[in-house]
Amino acid sequence: MRFRNRLQAWLIRRQPESTEWTLRQQRIYLLPTTFGWTLLGVALAIWVGALNYAVSLAYALSFWIIGLLLVSVLMAYRQLAGLTLQAGAADPVFAGETAHFEVRLDNPSAWPRTLQGHLAGRAERAVGCQLPSRSSTWLSLPMTAEKRGLQAMPALALSSDVPFGLIRAFAYVRLREHVLVYPAPLRDGLRHGQGASGEGEAVLPAGEDEFSHLAAYRDGDTSRQIAWKVLARRDVLASKQFTGATAAGCRLLDWHDYPPGQGVESRLSWLAWRVLECERERCCYRLRLPGVEVGPQPHQRERALALLARFGALS
Repeated sequence: MRFRNRLQAWLIRRQPESTEWTLRQQRIYLLPTTFGWTLLGVALAIWVGALNYAVSLAYALSFWIIGLLLVSVLMAYRQLAGLTLQAGAADPVFAGETAHFEVRLDNPSAWPRTLQGHLAGRAERAVGCQLPSRSSTWLSLPMTAEKRGLQAMPALALSSDVPFGLIRAFAYVRLREHVLVYPAPLRDGLRHGQGASGEGEAVLPAGEDEFSHLAAYRDGDTSRQIAWKVLARRDVLASKQFTGATAAGCRLLDWHDYPPGQGVESRLSWLAWRVLECERERCCYRLRLPGVEVGPQPHQRERALALLARFGALS
């Protein structure tokens, strides 16, 4: 097992990283399967018996088995040769969830392909794929996101032992793709035992607000927020969103809400939970971290969670 892992790591290191790959001869490896090694041993035993007893049929059987193995080499190689791979976008996930890397497979040849794919070190999560001639498909490869931040896609391992299961063709490909992993949300019991809107939630005072953007109307929006001109022109009910350092009624989610002794990851998880709670309650909020702030704006949820995910890597 150690030798296999070292060999796999060495083969992966030899591959440069790219957003698109076409499998050629120098990147495809071939080895007999367990059944293939067994059949090769049987052919060798029959050949030795034929030498000792001069049995012509034994020679023929031995050479027929070896010929079958040689044909299997060509057939297995053809399953991967010429295949084009391209990395797709991976949707962000929270730490502890399963991320899915999307890989596009293009088969330019006139014969169908049958293969399996998995991320290096995760053979137990292999995904099968049937690829008809001159067609394309997407392969979704799962990976458990163990920690927050920008996680690179591990090397992709493709393999096939079609059609006889005697020879296994395999290749390792390093695709340039990443997935953003948000901190795992952790209920903020330190400051908000009754929920995100519990006592102690900091609220910014009212003041001179600046227009930020238009958003869909939500129950509870005041008449001041309704975009009357948009309603008159398009018959669409929309709300004006405001921003600024003194935005009225905005909750302040601040890094310094917690004592200095609290760990970085705990703070990030609590803040992520508070962001989700504000989104669930559809209320105005501002996220403030050391040196940076995210206020009301389009796609605020994604921007705020991305800031928490990348915290410490931006400095």
